[in-house]
Amino acid sequence: MEPDWSHLPNDILLSVSEKLISIVDYIQFRAVCTVWRSILTPTPNHLPQLPWLMLPYDANKSEGHDTSTRFFYDLADSRIHNVPLPETNKKEYYSSSHSHITLTDGPVISLFNSNTRKIINLPSLKTSPALAFHPFIPSYVRYQLGIWPFWHCSRKQTDPIIQKTLLSSDPSLYPNCVVMALLKNNWGLALCKIGDERWTLLDEPPKQEDYTVIDATYQNGLFYTVSRKDVKVYNLRGLRNEVVKINLPLEQAEYHLVDNTSDELLLVAQHLTPDNQSIKGDLTVYKLSKVGQPSWVKVTNIGQRMIFLSSGHKQCFSFQPGNLLTKGWAGNMLVTASASILKQHKISFEFEYVIKRVNLTNSEVDVVATRFGSYNMICTRALWIIPSLR
Repeated sequence: MEPDWSHLPNDILLSVSEKLISIVDYIQFRAVCTVWRSILTPTPNHLPQLPWLMLPYDANKSEGHDTSTRFFYDLADSRIHNVPLPETNKKEYYSSSHSHITLTDGPVISLFNSNTRKIINLPSLKTSPALAFHPFIPSYVRYQLGIWPFWHCSRKQTDPIIQKTLLSSDPSLYPNCVVMALLKNNWGLALCKIGDERWTLLDEPPKQEDYTVIDATYQNGLFYTVSRKDVKVYNLRGLRNEVVKINLPLEQAEYHLVDNTSDELLLVAQHLTPDNQSIKGDLTVYKLSKVGQPSWVKVTNIGQRMIFLSSGHKQCFSFQPGNLLTKGWAGNMLVTASASILKQHKISFEFEYVIKRVNLTNSEVDVVATRFGSYNMICTRALWIIPSLR
């Protein structure tokens, strides 16, 4: 008679699980049977659950190619995992919030939970009169009044104008959560609730370049946007906004508001060369001080938090490592994934991705990983994903 492993004593099962040093191994161990799954916690304290980096892929190679497998770099194990995600096949992805990736296929938009594999459909951008009849019409007269913003490319698809999405809460737990979209090309801000039939344009596009929205975030019931001249705070009850006049701290920098902060508004500056053409690599963290005249104040201590940044998607979020004290990972760090150009071709660039971590206390920079293969400019950009064991 074969042994019944489902009735292994609980203390022995827990003892064995605590010997595992890989999240992937723990997931497989916990998935052996329903009894083991019910006994073993989905969030083991002894394992590092660092974000994974979802590596780029070329969506233009969808014809005749398998593009349903995504590749993730695991910081804790320093290795790449292949994960079948057919739901993302032939889709572009643009941001991640509350473990949900924004997928677009032309004007069709959805939220995809890479952990549970569930898809939440959002209103098509074609349904919004505010977007459809926006002043920026030509291209060319939006593909003969097809209308929303078209462009021409080899895949004959429309331009994915959503640059970043923000969720007020986890839609898996709160189905009435609000989705805010930061739109490309100075189209402004749009929002909807899960289940809405159309998007609402939240704010008219600015008429001056200095007031272009650089980034947006959500914190404690309010949406924040930052431009070069001010910070706007949106109270969604009545769609009112409050404007706080405040200049950004540096002239030559690319800015990112930090998501998932609960106590203070943080801003990361990636320093640019004087011609504003390339990132130098220096990084500075600021917080919004509301003492007296509001201003951005440089900080070198964010406590036990870590900040993860992927500039290609304007993705920047705070992460609590908990009791993670292994392989040099701890709080007060800033981890970046950035593209580095390898070759320049006639009409495109070939680049690689480099992961670095910055100790904010002493500004020491450590290169964690590099290369992962080379990518063409038309590939999607790398995106941080927080894996879940649930």
